[in-house]
Amino acid sequence: MPPVNPYSKYIKQYQTSNITTATPEKLMILLFDGALQFLQKAKTAIAEKNLKERAENIDGARKILRELMRTIDLENGNDVAKSLFKLYNRMTMNLIKANVTRKSELIDIVIEDLTNIRWGFQKAIEIQNGTVTVEEAMQEQQIQNNSIEHLALRKDEDNNAG
Repeated sequence: MPPVNPYSKYIKQYQTSNITTATPEKLMILLFDGALQFLQKAKTAIAEKNLKERAENIDGARKILRELMRTIDLENGNDVAKSLFKLYNRMTMNLIKANVTRKSELIDIVIEDLTNIRWGFQKAIEIQNGTVTVEEAMQEQQIQNNSIEHLALRKDEDNNAG
């Protein structure tokens, strides 16, 4: 059993305060960050052949993805909302497959997708707050060669069948 952190009580209080005072936008970023942390831990558990940790962390990430799916207004949303929902669903399916097959490559795909979506949300928040212009965000995207749009619109076997 790992040693108990004497500051864990204060860390929990800080985290609770951070969540309860966060804006809806910040909560979205916190959800992405939480899912990414679960996925990194799941990859470590796969490498260490720790079945319990693998399953718990993959399940934690799946729960966050389900919550993100619930935030999408499919009735009033546009094609982007529907594509994002499909992408979250595909990520969930990849996590189920990763848990069964113990393939961390599937987790890597989900990490890449989540990281790019998080980046897009973060830039949208910064644009809304006036800390970044659309042009600056697009330049940054080009520099990083991370096209958010191609990930959200990427076709998989399910989309091609319908």
